[in-house]
Amino acid sequence: MSYRIHSLELHKTITPGTDSPDSDGTFAILAFSSLVEKGNLEPKTEDHLAGGETATEIPSGYYLFAQGTCGAEEGRDLFAPELKSLYRQAAEEVWLESLWREKEFADSRVFVRLLREDGKTAFQIFRKVLPGENDVQL
Repeated sequence: MSYRIHSLELHKTITPGTDSPDSDGTFAILAFSSLVEKGNLEPKTEDHLAGGETATEIPSGYYLFAQGTCGAEEGRDLFAPELKSLYRQAAEEVWLESLWREKEFADSRVFVRLLREDGKTAFQIFRKVLPGENDVQL
């Protein structure tokens, strides 16, 4: 699967709903780490998404962003291998796009936002980048 990668400035922190999805559909946020070191042009696939825990927010800032659909549902193991494989593939494509756009990541965190959109479950990958001149503001 190929993902379209977008550059954006997130003006508002994203948080999940507490007992039900937030008004924007967000029902979970996961945080992973990238083990890919700067300058490594041939990282191992598994290095694009390591660890994993639930998170309380995605802070405002500049990000590279990708979105896909998946079978994740509230109450399901959001770290299941088949879901983590989808997240990892998208995270790898975000990393590749960072090379192409010459964007530097601000840190090693990889956020996964899970939300309901149009009756489907979507996941979004967020990697914080240092701000640049040509970023789209949303």
